[in-house]
Amino acid sequence: MRKKNILNIIKKTVCSSLFLCIVLTSQTGYAKIYTVALFIPGQSPFWMLVTGFMQEAAHDLNIQLRVYDAQSDHVRMVRQVKEAVSGPNRVDAIVFQNFKKRAPRIIELAEKAEVYAYLFNSPIQPEENLGKPREKFKYWLGEMLPDDTRASEALAGLLIETAKKNKKIAPDGKVHIVGIGGRVADTASMARIQGLKAAVTAEDEAVLQQVVWTDWGSKQGETTCYGLLERYPEISVVWSASYKISNGILRAIRRTGKIPGKDIFTNSVGLTEDILHQIVNGEITATTGGHYIEGAWVLIQLYDYFHGIDFAEEGVSQRTPMPIVTRKNVAVFLQNITDDKLQKNNLRKIDFTRYSKYLNPGLAKYPFSLESIFSQLQNSLNN
Repeated sequence: MRKKNILNIIKKTVCSSLFLCIVLTSQTGYAKIYTVALFIPGQSPFWMLVTGFMQEAAHDLNIQLRVYDAQSDHVRMVRQVKEAVSGPNRVDAIVFQNFKKRAPRIIELAEKAEVYAYLFNSPIQPEENLGKPREKFKYWLGEMLPDDTRASEALAGLLIETAKKNKKIAPDGKVHIVGIGGRVADTASMARIQGLKAAVTAEDEAVLQQVVWTDWGSKQGETTCYGLLERYPEISVVWSASYKISNGILRAIRRTGKIPGKDIFTNSVGLTEDILHQIVNGEITATTGGHYIEGAWVLIQLYDYFHGIDFAEEGVSQRTPMPIVTRKNVAVFLQNITDDKLQKNNLRKIDFTRYSKYLNPGLAKYPFSLESIFSQLQNSLNN
């Protein structure tokens, strides 16, 4: 009799434990731990921030994140994708950019392996004829891209207006401009240059002398800019596709004996503390960026998709706006964007679960915004 009672108590305890596990699992959504692979082209301050934000989002959502560094080698990236989507330890989804136009091949690999794919950061060109996500490829779930063209157009327009206000006009009565882009095969660079050309086309008193491609680096940015300044002495605007190129441009301008922000005007692309200080110091006229948060947004949408909530109702092709920062509003950004605040121990204080529709059934729309991230960081540091 005593033996029976003990057995009944054990049975009840086991059943209660199982029931509790089921309830907790249904509430948290952590029944299965999903694995997502992130592919980056190389190490840089931008990609370190992308990775950092994604790692913290993955931590909050209980997702295993594998990070693959291609070390600026597109062949290596494709090889890494093959590894990630095959074998017994294959991932559930991959997140990648169109590095050196390899996105179509990556999408094909994911489709064949039946692994979900999400493109971000840089677009696929229309001539690739891939259509939109889910049209030709079932497992290509979506794309989230910074609005590079519009942001670039706004930056170029600001540079032209600044040159005109400061009377840096060539003898023909026009503002003379050169553009320095990134790699010729990188779609982000193409999109930004498209914005530059749109701004010049819209301005009767501006002329674009030449656009030159580089490796995105500071050294090539400097040598290219110096050569352009020698070739076109009437230049008063040097448009830049990236912050590294901008740093090279600043050195090149000084080498010619001219002063950045007074004789020649340029921009940057990025929201980091050092870039913001360049605006404060008057070295650059404006910058844009903040798209290093996109990877975290992508991970949240994948998490929801894994749990039965399809982000397609808000679109499978999404564009993220990028703020334009000038001396007028730079102080607001400097309050929130500092090297200290963007350290890993502070990023850990951001609650990424609040952006998930699965974990917050009351959300009608994804509340993605860089401002909300800054607000969380500020509140956590004040408490």
